[in-house]
Amino acid sequence: LSHHYDPAAVTLREGDQETTLAAIATTNTARYNLIKRRLADQRVILPPSAAIAGIYARTDRERGVWKAPANVGLSAVVGPTEQVTSDEQERLNVDPGSGKSINAIRAFSGKGTLVWGARTLAGNDNEWRYIPVRRLFLMIEESARKATSFAVFEPNDSNTWLKVKGMLESYLYGLWEQGALQGATPEAAYYVNVGLGKTMTPQDVLEGRMIVEIAAAAVRPAEFIVLRFSHKLIDA
Repeated sequence: LSHHYDPAAVTLREGDQETTLAAIATTNTARYNLIKRRLADQRVILPPSAAIAGIYARTDRERGVWKAPANVGLSAVVGPTEQVTSDEQERLNVDPGSGKSINAIRAFSGKGTLVWGARTLAGNDNEWRYIPVRRLFLMIEESARKATSFAVFEPNDSNTWLKVKGMLESYLYGLWEQGALQGATPEAAYYVNVGLGKTMTPQDVLEGRMIVEIAAAAVRPAEFIVLRFSHKLIDA
C-alpha cells in the first residue's frame, strides 16, 4: 500500500525543536517537498487477508454472493511483494495430488493488482471446489434456518410443513430471479422437501424433529446440491 497521511500529523524534530510537516509547507518549501518525496517512496506491507475480505464484501454487495470474487482489482495497492508468473500460476491452480488450489494475487500491466482464482481447498470435491458455490450454500442454509425458526413453536404437522415449504420456495425463487441459481424454470433450479414420508419418519414426527431438504442448482440446471437441516419442535 502507498502512504496516505495528514501533514499535520507528521511530527518533525531537529534538536530540541519540534514542528509538523504542515507547519513548514510555506516556511521551508524545499524541506517540505523533500520529506513528502521520501514519504511517498515508503511502502506499507500487509498480509492479504484484509484486502481479500474487502473484495468478498464488495463482490457480495455489487454482484451477489454467487459471483466469483476473482479477476477483481485491489484498490490503493501498489502491487504484491512477490510476482507470480503464468507458469507458476499453472502449478497453483490445482495440485495434481491433493487437488488443493492457491488463489494468487497477481500484478498485470495496464490492469493493476488482481485476485486470480476463486477455488476452495476442496479441489477434488465436485460440489465445493468453487468459492462462490460454497458461500452461496452457506448463505442459503443460514437464511433458511433463520426464516423457519418460527416452526419450533408450531405443531409438527402438515400445516407447519406447508408454511415452511412455501416460505423456502419463495426465497429460492427470489435467488433464481436474481441469477443465483441455474435453470430456465424454477423446477430446474431448485426444490424443497419437508414432510412425513419425504424427509421424516413417523418416529421423527413423534420426537418433534422437523427435517427440511433443500436442493439447488448453482452450476448447471438440474444438477442439484442437496442441503438438509432440522429443527427440534416444541409442540405449542
